[in-house]
Amino acid sequence: MESLALLASLIVALTALGGPISLALTFLPQRLLPLAVIKILAFLIAAIAIFIGVFLMINVDSLGARVIGSFGVITAVIAIYRIIRVIPKL
Repeated sequence: MESLALLASLIVALTALGGPISLALTFLPQRLLPLAVIKILAFLIAAIAIFIGVFLMINVDSLGARVIGSFGVITAVIAIYRIIRVIPKL
């Protein structure tokens, strides 16, 4: 049962923290990491957050899961928008 609780907390953490982390990566200055590394890392984390967030919103009948899933999806979509539209113009 402990491993099931760990798995559930990992799934929720990936979507609740994945979106904001990927969004924060888009605000990093280029002197800390190369631009390609920032874009690839932020996109991968955002894609994982979107996938798991949509999974939580569709399959779980809890209001809390829907809120956490939608928060992860919204912030990850904003991060992907910044990767595609904003960062290449810097």
